[in-house]
Amino acid sequence: MSAYTYRDANAADAEALAAFAEATFTDTFGHLYPPEDLAAYVEAKYRAHVVAAELADAETRYRLALQDDVIVGYCKMGVVDMDVDATGALELHRLYVDPATKGAGVAQTLMDEALAWARGKGAKAMYLSVWENNARAQAFYRRYGFEHVGEHKFMVGRVADRDFIWRLDL
Repeated sequence: MSAYTYRDANAADAEALAAFAEATFTDTFGHLYPPEDLAAYVEAKYRAHVVAAELADAETRYRLALQDDVIVGYCKMGVVDMDVDATGALELHRLYVDPATKGAGVAQTLMDEALAWARGKGAKAMYLSVWENNARAQAFYRRYGFEHVGEHKFMVGRVADRDFIWRLDL
């Protein structure tokens, strides 16, 4: 039996999910940005009211990984929000796990479930974007067959990161 359980997020999860999402983003990438740019991004993306609105959106799905009812990972998926040919495609917007769970199969389970969800919705492709210097994430996505198909600017406040756009044909 797995030490982890998985389920879709619901409105009652908004506060805990927002806190976890902010913490994992900040821990992973916070050192890259001036404090005011990081604060503006966090305010726009990782507040409970923002997450609650996303949870209420039928086009967005959050999947949680929990250990003892505490969030240890999540993925967010939905409509494509990049300048690509999104016909028949969906996007994996985020996939984060607590550093203590890395290597335990949590990210793999979340990815497997995201892809199964996309296929179940009849999607022909899944897109994602990944920071150009995130070699670990790129290796993970490559194992699934994602291919680098472009790039775009990922804005954090006034800072433009170079992100790679990857696509997997489903």
